[in-house]
Amino acid sequence: MDSALAGKYEGETENGRYHGRGKIVFADSTYEGTFFDGQMHGEGKMTVKNGYYTGYWEYGKLASGNFVFQDGLEHRKVTQKNWDYCSSNDPRFYGEIKDGIEKGMELRDVAAHDNAHLTPKDCFDTVDGYYDALKHAVFDYR
Repeated sequence: MDSALAGKYEGETENGRYHGRGKIVFADSTYEGTFFDGQMHGEGKMTVKNGYYTGYWEYGKLASGNFVFQDGLEHRKVTQKNWDYCSSNDPRFYGEIKDGIEKGMELRDVAAHDNAHLTPKDCFDTVDGYYDALKHAVFDYR
């Protein structure tokens, strides 16, 4: 068995299989929720390095739900409308909204990280690089 797939399980079992409420810890993730016949099945939450998936699982796969990044930003499907940030209606980044910068206030032009001072004029910081709106491209700071 692949050691990355083997996890440490704590919870209810039935006939020697994960069944009912439980928690399984893998090398790079943790799932906590309900199991059915040895598989993630029902309401659950899988925590990974950069956030977590939450929703309804069917036979080991996320059937409905969403991903929430570690800063609290909730991922939305591209087909969903009415984004609450980075739109022509509201140009603030999620972090600016979260930090209390009101719509219409002057936006930050420098973020709090080591390379922020390298962001060229009229470009937008993306933490690991910057976006140049005139060139319609993202560039690396390196």
